[in-house]
Amino acid sequence: MRVALRALAASCILIMNTAQATETNQQNNTVDNLQTELKSIQSEYDTFITSLAVVNDNIAIENTKLAQARTQGKALVGQTAKALAQMNAQYALMIDNPMQDIATSQNDYRYAVQQQQKNKQLIKDSVATLAQLNKQVSEKNIERVRLLNQRETISEEINISRINRLNNEMQQTQSLDVNQRVNCDLQTSFSKCISRSNLLSKQKASKTYLTSLFNSVTEAKLVSKHKANSSAHVKLLGHKVLTGEFSGQGTYSSTMQVTMQGVLPKNAACKLLNISTRYCAEQSPQVAQSTTTTDNDDNKGALYELTIRSNQYDDEVFIDGVSYGSTKLSVMLSPGPHHIVIKKPNYMDFEQNIKLKNNLMVRAELVKATVSLRNGQAVQDFLASGERGPELISVPSDIKQAIKAFSVGQNPITVADFKHFVSASNYTTAAESGNGCVEYLNGKETYNADLNWRQPGFEQTDEHPVVCINSADTNAYLTWLSKATGQKYRLPNNGEWEYVARAGSSYNYWWGNDAGNSKANCAYCGSQWSNKSTAPVQSFKANKFGLYDTVGNVWELTGGNNLVARGGAWNFAPKLAQVDVRLELKPDFRANYIGFRAVREN
Repeated sequence: MRVALRALAASCILIMNTAQATETNQQNNTVDNLQTELKSIQSEYDTFITSLAVVNDNIAIENTKLAQARTQGKALVGQTAKALAQMNAQYALMIDNPMQDIATSQNDYRYAVQQQQKNKQLIKDSVATLAQLNKQVSEKNIERVRLLNQRETISEEINISRINRLNNEMQQTQSLDVNQRVNCDLQTSFSKCISRSNLLSKQKASKTYLTSLFNSVTEAKLVSKHKANSSAHVKLLGHKVLTGEFSGQGTYSSTMQVTMQGVLPKNAACKLLNISTRYCAEQSPQVAQSTTTTDNDDNKGALYELTIRSNQYDDEVFIDGVSYGSTKLSVMLSPGPHHIVIKKPNYMDFEQNIKLKNNLMVRAELVKATVSLRNGQAVQDFLASGERGPELISVPSDIKQAIKAFSVGQNPITVADFKHFVSASNYTTAAESGNGCVEYLNGKETYNADLNWRQPGFEQTDEHPVVCINSADTNAYLTWLSKATGQKYRLPNNGEWEYVARAGSSYNYWWGNDAGNSKANCAYCGSQWSNKSTAPVQSFKANKFGLYDTVGNVWELTGGNNLVARGGAWNFAPKLAQVDVRLELKPDFRANYIGFRAVREN
């Protein structure tokens, strides 16, 4: 059986919801306003870069002057010595000839000394001028990063607004009146002919409406380039046959009103606008997985004896995270899985998982901790108090970059790490004794006297990275840590930091060139902490060296001639978390987005 089809042009009645139209206009205005704001901040940034270039040019000029003055100074030392020798020779001649005229040699020596004194003052003035210019550069670099972050933040907001605008434009509800005519042969029943006509009307309405949606959006030209592989589609909400009649030739003509809604599935808007899918991903809090066990009915109420022996005294036994004191130990436990950890200062932890289904004895062999580290080995030094220092990872040397093997903090220094230091030394940070630390308010760095490492302006736990510390606080902690462990701790230099942050990668981030979604804690990076606060360490995947948070969370201080921070932070745009970005700081600067990571020399 065949059905001959001949479709007439569809007449459409588009009914747009007034509230949706208003919302769409608002979104348009939002994007337009943000783009205007972006042009303004870009202009401000360009002007600022010009002023920064002037300061750098002045530094170059002053360095040249200083180098010339120092070269001249060396020559003047020789001239003065020569003039002194000539004057002394004239004095010697006076012994035999008291009438010998030495005035000329005296004047020459006096002139040489005066020139040397002028040169010394010139060098002194040049050094002072350079110090002032370098201070200006340091201050301007902080301002440069602020403006850059403001520019990138607006860019992020523009993309978010574009996504919202496209969603609003595509996910509208409208009704279309569709005319359809179907030729039915004699073997086709009336009901089947009508059903076929209705199906074709719905298909035609859907295709017509989806095409009209693509053509009517604000960024129609861009969307049209990517719509072929798009998952955007139309959802049929209802239909109503307005007219329907058969002609004498077996032709069924109908008019159907079809109500539809555009649908943009997850990530579809990003694909249509050709931007990263992280803008379309929902922020979902990371929920810690819990493991529950169910006892076999036969074992309900049963308890078994677990006996633990160790080759050391004064150790401490933890079963399922609870301390049971030292060995020798016997305890009654319910059947099922249990986790045993035995700790002793300066010894490696003994760990074992058991499944208790009868009485059991565990014999533990505690091994003395060693300072000889293998590449990739995790280690924690013991403090003088018996507590553990920061978690470290040993990384290999890099001959090409002249980097020797060293151990580096698996995480930025945490609040818990810093507490050990403060408790042992009664140290007071600059933020606690000064005017607090910097926070971002309305896009500006503002010192808040109430902020310090204990109260950074957001909720934190011992597992969050410590912030609101400056260079002096960092050095005090590392000096104390070196003394408490007997090892040499310091800040990584810029080469070392970039080496471990890249972990063998040549991309913008160790995982690739796109910031992605929920891969790190930075503004607009899609995590539950983005633009709100720091995240607990190890909330995201480690890089290939086993290091956490080398992207985002907190800017990390590095050692060297100038104080530089690397890696971006929770309130800075993803672009500023790229591995090659540097934030130059003044030595006393501290902020609730600045932290540090420790290096231990092997």
